[in-house]
Amino acid sequence: MSTEQWVHEPHAREDDSTSESVLPENTAQAAVNSIGGRLRELRLSRGIGLRELARRVGVTASLLSQMERGGVNPSVVTLFRIAEALNTTTDYFFGEDRASALPPEPVVRWSHRARIQLAGGITWERLTPTDEHDFEFMQCMYPPGTTSAPEMQRHPGKDYGVLLEGQLDIEVGFRTYHLEPSDSIAFDASLPHRLTNPGDVPARTVWVVLDRNRRAGV
Repeated sequence: MSTEQWVHEPHAREDDSTSESVLPENTAQAAVNSIGGRLRELRLSRGIGLRELARRVGVTASLLSQMERGGVNPSVVTLFRIAEALNTTTDYFFGEDRASALPPEPVVRWSHRARIQLAGGITWERLTPTDEHDFEFMQCMYPPGTTSAPEMQRHPGKDYGVLLEGQLDIEVGFRTYHLEPSDSIAFDASLPHRLTNPGDVPARTVWVVLDRNRRAGV
């Protein structure tokens, strides 16, 4: 999926679409410390103005400002566009504190996973102790009726996923694949794709994204 401060927040069990969503007041500060705060920090370090980044991403400067303040969560596709515009990966928005010289613990406890929440209640949880340069290993949750993006998206790398609970429809190119629990899928993520939960219970998945940094300069 870096300024270093993944947010490790204890969270309730997997229960947490398409367009940006307003955060409840009690979660706004957490977003400032994760997506919003890190977005602003990287944008400023790149010397890019708010309006210019908004133009590159295809959103309004007002909406981008709300994201930076933690009042709004980006959609999946907007997060990918922001990462591309800032020449980074989505994993940057998890971040971790690299100040310690001690090696990370190999086990990531469920209650201490680094986590970000996207529009529509979609959540990503990193399953590795730290950012891995060549791949992403994540658990993702899609609430009932949610879609990963209003339009098909593409990004560098290859996606490998397995559905643990619920149902998932995955559009890849011109085909749609329906997954039931324990079904898996692998595809070239540079092809247009989109994920939808057609069921009435959350869809819980585990994803591995390889070769995510094929983009020049990353």
